Amino acid sequence: MPQVDGRELICLPQAFELFLKHLVGGLHTVYTKLKRLDITPVVCNVEQVRILRGLGAIQPGVNRCKLISPREFDVLYDDCTNSRSVCHRRRRTINVAA
Repeated sequence: MPQVDGRELICLPQAFELFLKHLVGGLHTVYTKLKRLDITPVVCNVEQVRILRGLGAIQPGVNRCKLISPREFDVLYDDCTNSRSVCHRRRRTINVAA
């Protein structure tokens, strides 16, 4: 797990591929959820991206990467799994007398 300032962080593109892909539409949806959840990821610099790519954490061609803490990932994962359970309401029919 990458570390920044002594904190262990999770690579969002990698977490998306491994854990979130089947729960949400795309990585853009993940970033939207992070905003709503008030989670601000750490943005990797160019050197960090190269290192992560070299470790196989992100795919070749990915030029940006964002990192979150394991606790923040838990919050994000909970949100992704809970938003999938949709309440189905019965349609109310209104009879209009003509």
